[in-house]
Amino acid sequence: MRIPAFIVAISLASSATYAGAYLETASGAPGSKQAQVNKMWFDGGRMRTENGGQGEGAVAIFKDQAMYVLNPQSKSYRKIDKATIDQLSGQIAQARKQMEAAMQNMPPERRAMMEKMMGQMGGAGGAAAADAPKRVLKNTGRTETVAGIKCTVWEASVGGQKEEELCAAPPGAVTGGDEMMKTLRGVGEMLKGFTQSFGANSKADNAWRDMDTINGLPVLTRDFDGGKVTSETRLAVARKESIAAGRFDVPAGYTEKKMTFGPGPGPDQ
Repeated sequence: MRIPAFIVAISLASSATYAGAYLETASGAPGSKQAQVNKMWFDGGRMRTENGGQGEGAVAIFKDQAMYVLNPQSKSYRKIDKATIDQLSGQIAQARKQMEAAMQNMPPERRAMMEKMMGQMGGAGGAAAADAPKRVLKNTGRTETVAGIKCTVWEASVGGQKEEELCAAPPGAVTGGDEMMKTLRGVGEMLKGFTQSFGANSKADNAWRDMDTINGLPVLTRDFDGGKVTSETRLAVARKESIAAGRFDVPAGYTEKKMTFGPGPGPDQ
């Protein structure tokens, strides 16, 4: 789960406002003229993230140790809390055991291919997981400036291959950074059991692990493939902002959809 990235305008349930912080990032391929705008609001341990076009993107709200993922098209939402995570983690573990059992009867070539695929997805268990290359973060000592903020570049590699560059700034150097750091750590702690089900190198788990290692906020992230930059996300706006209380509520009229793992109806069925 990269936090960072989730957008829709909602009718506000209350006119009350509180001091908070608003951050905006832009994502896209190098040189692209059509960057995707990602918006984030933080206030008192609560978070709202939006991405995509207005009224058509995804929205996530975090408050009271629970994540609410909204689908504006179907006017539905899914709630993720510790109970949900424990249930899904158990289902994932059971599915992994069933797959590993099925692999025992596969031809060696087929089994090796499946083990490689599971390792790439963070799904390999036992010895395979122990032998899998670990994600390593290295401080390069290089610095850049993003939105007027100086940051230090870290390289993230797996098996000697660079996957990402993270340019980290001290939380205090970003407007609302301390609040953002505290809230994101709360999200990471809440999701830990679920993300760890996918393995140490899963992209869902990297965001939380990386943030603790670099002890800062990545104001610029570059993705690499074969030594070349494929996309980047950079901070564009960071400001204090009074936030309407209703922005952290599920809009009236939305229906809850239960979280499931494995075969079954689609997300809006």
